[in-house]
Amino acid sequence: MGGKTMKKGILTLAAIAALGQSGIAQDTDSPGFKLGIKVAPNLGWIKSDTKEVEGNGMAAGFTFGLMGDFRLGKDNYALSTGVFMNISGGNQVVKPFTLQTSTTGDAPVNVNVGVPAHEYARRYQYVEVPIMVKLKTNEMGYMTYFGQLGFGSAFNISAKSDEYTLTTTTPDGFNYSEYVAEEKAKHSDETSPFRASLIVGAGAEYKFAGNTAMVFGVNYNNGFTDVFSKGQLFLSNVDIKDNVETHGKSHYLELLLGIYF
Repeated sequence: MGGKTMKKGILTLAAIAALGQSGIAQDTDSPGFKLGIKVAPNLGWIKSDTKEVEGNGMAAGFTFGLMGDFRLGKDNYALSTGVFMNISGGNQVVKPFTLQTSTTGDAPVNVNVGVPAHEYARRYQYVEVPIMVKLKTNEMGYMTYFGQLGFGSAFNISAKSDEYTLTTTTPDGFNYSEYVAEEKAKHSDETSPFRASLIVGAGAEYKFAGNTAMVFGVNYNNGFTDVFSKGQLFLSNVDIKDNVETHGKSHYLELLLGIYF
């Protein structure tokens, strides 16, 4: 499904590019539409909205795909968009706390279980379509500087996370609990299918010849929707009375590298 979504997005942008090239009056120096390729390594983190969970460092990722700029009137303004495959994430840790479970058997009773610290490495893949307004300086030598601001719309196609299962047994009337870990477990069912974000960035374009230019810069992508959907900290073979739901927002800082043709 993810491949079909990406393919449709690329075909859509290619069609828009063709319309832009044929339908917008332009000259050699200032095309009405510019199409390029973007590759951007990033560092991501997740800001937790759950008191038992906190951040535990950044995760490396990257973004790649097609980018396009539509000129808005003068050369100093453009509408910037694209279709990208984004891989990002973050690391989290659960602080020690106590939760309540019910034992199995003919006469189940409530039992308090101590939860030790657990670490989670979370990784997500999105198809992202940003819409940004780009403000550009006049060309100075071969350089043009820009700032951009806009919104990102991303659709989740894959989610993986460490997963812990709480197993409780009561042999001989005593309660025993253990946590079984699974690394890189599929987590799509507990991940929100849509991510919205605010994007702020700045950079520069270096013109080689004609319309060919190298672009580089920095973008900050600030997510403002919950990454998780019905996320639980633990799976269990018994009833957890107060299982903790996970909530949080993902953010990343990327180094923009690309070329316009």
